[in-house]
Amino acid sequence: MKRRSTPGALQAESLVVAPLNRAGVGLLRNRALGVSVFLVLLGLLFSGLAPNFATLGNVNTIALNGAILVVVACAEAIVVITRNYDLSIGSTVALASYVGLDIVRHFPHAGPILILAPVAIGTICGAINGVLVAYGRLPSVVATLGTMSVFRGLAFLYANGGQINGSDLPPWVERTATSHIFGISTLLLVASAVVVLASLMLGKLRIGRQIYAIGSNPEAAVFYGLNARRVVFTAYTMAGMLTGLAAFLFAARASWIVPYLAQGLELTALAAVVVGGVSVLGGSGTALGAAIGAVTLATLDNGLVLLGASEFARELMQGAAIVVAVVVDALLQRRLRMVLKMMRDRRFS
Repeated sequence: MKRRSTPGALQAESLVVAPLNRAGVGLLRNRALGVSVFLVLLGLLFSGLAPNFATLGNVNTIALNGAILVVVACAEAIVVITRNYDLSIGSTVALASYVGLDIVRHFPHAGPILILAPVAIGTICGAINGVLVAYGRLPSVVATLGTMSVFRGLAFLYANGGQINGSDLPPWVERTATSHIFGISTLLLVASAVVVLASLMLGKLRIGRQIYAIGSNPEAAVFYGLNARRVVFTAYTMAGMLTGLAAFLFAARASWIVPYLAQGLELTALAAVVVGGVSVLGGSGTALGAAIGAVTLATLDNGLVLLGASEFARELMQGAAIVVAVVVDALLQRRLRMVLKMMRDRRFS
């Protein structure tokens, strides 16, 4: 029998995640603080090892590269908090950027309103993932691994061996990546806006509380009347929308747009999320933490490039960052379970 929603379902998310908020908030805050301290130490280390690292130009490069990764990390974080994953982000960026910017190329006088083209394509890709995971009940890793190949294949089929050059696009596209507002890069302002809006959604809106509830304890959330399928579908759709926005930003910075754009981005996005303190077991983490993780990875990659490290060494460091972050997450989750058990024992003693 299908469970009907009751008035108690309106407060289900707070009932499910309340123990986590009480006992785990200190651990989570300390973890985010730890990542921030690590970022500062990383900057100091590279400043001493690479003479050009601390220059204004290089800091600007890190900020611009990190800004796009911040948007992608916020998208991935929304999905991971529900205890799911999106391995198709890189392919979604490729498909949305090529098809979306091809639309811009054919309608150059329509103006910045056409930014909605790649955003809409990304949203559709996210919705497809959501249908497969939420309603098709496929494991998220399997479903998004499949769509990763499908979306990338569609991008290659659509391109048919071609590419889009920056000179083929109207000037406002490039200005999006190079312009400044009150002396601040537009990319940084967009990334900051995404972090603020994602944080408000997760922390203040009902759908955000439901996302945490589903990730914290799916069985309890369903028991209290939450529609888990709808919540997971919504999370994937929102992630796709942000990925579509990131696709436009990637394209605006690129000299040319090709179907193999953003290869490996899914690994980088996942690394940024777990480094930033979003639990791979779901139910905890913040958009701000994911953003800090993204900036940390951008800083690490930039520093290694300046030191002359090979691409393989950079991938090794990125993989090591994921492993360390997952181990730390497991230790924190074990500590949190111990704290919750002590709270229950005291309550019933």
